[in-house]
Amino acid sequence: MSRRLISAWFLVLSALISATIVRAETLFDADSKALFSKAAGAIKSGAPSEAIGQLELLADRGILHPDVSFNRAVAYLRRSRTPRSQPGDLGRAVAALEETLTLRGSDEQAQATLEKVQSELSRERSRRGAQSLMARPAIGRALVRLLPENFWAAVGLFSSGFCTLGLLIAGLTASPRRRFVGKVLASITGVLGILACTTLYAAEQIRHQVNTGVVIAPEARLRDAAGVPLPTGITRDTASVPEGALLDISRINDRYCEVLWGETKAWVQTSELQVLPKR
Repeated sequence: MSRRLISAWFLVLSALISATIVRAETLFDADSKALFSKAAGAIKSGAPSEAIGQLELLADRGILHPDVSFNRAVAYLRRSRTPRSQPGDLGRAVAALEETLTLRGSDEQAQATLEKVQSELSRERSRRGAQSLMARPAIGRALVRLLPENFWAAVGLFSSGFCTLGLLIAGLTASPRRRFVGKVLASITGVLGILACTTLYAAEQIRHQVNTGVVIAPEARLRDAAGVPLPTGITRDTASVPEGALLDISRINDRYCEVLWGETKAWVQTSELQVLPKR
């Protein structure tokens, strides 16, 4: 890791640690509160590995809380600039920050920190001539995710109303011009309503059936269904996925996850990803 990157981490981490808020009273039981408090103390005393162990234990117990996730990100970032840093520390920090935002979408501090971490990761990869953390998504999936589900539902509702109005005008008026206007209105809004409902259905299917994961290894090698690494193609997003990148996950088993990276559908090892909770 370059000196410039280490310096950037130092500034970010200093702000994070000084702003960490201990909210152990919001956790569920006395043991969880004790683990959380010990982890917060370990972070402040400069023992990130100890804090990581305690925070990961909370995660293993099923504790999902934005403060736990945020402190876990701080701990991984802190360890990433020490001699005891581990491969994937930055990816795990990104995953913890993404988890924080999933659980508390209004967390501006987590959002700002995530953007800084991703920016530094991207610059470091660019200096090494490696691929970006982003891949161009499939057009259909990008369109479905362009706007929230409530928007498509509202478009479908209003289109249905105007389509009905157009049919009434076309069927009840005696004026040829008004009948024509009614038919045009009904046709346009009918097609728009069908598109909105189709998009809404696709968005709901993605929300219910597709998980999001973050790469927590230095690289996640893309493989076929048998686990054989894919050959490198013309585009650079067909061989592996970089640390800290977000992936759509459609299927998960003990060894592999089926993922979509850009327009490439493939499999990666389950151990190389952290699956995020659904929003």
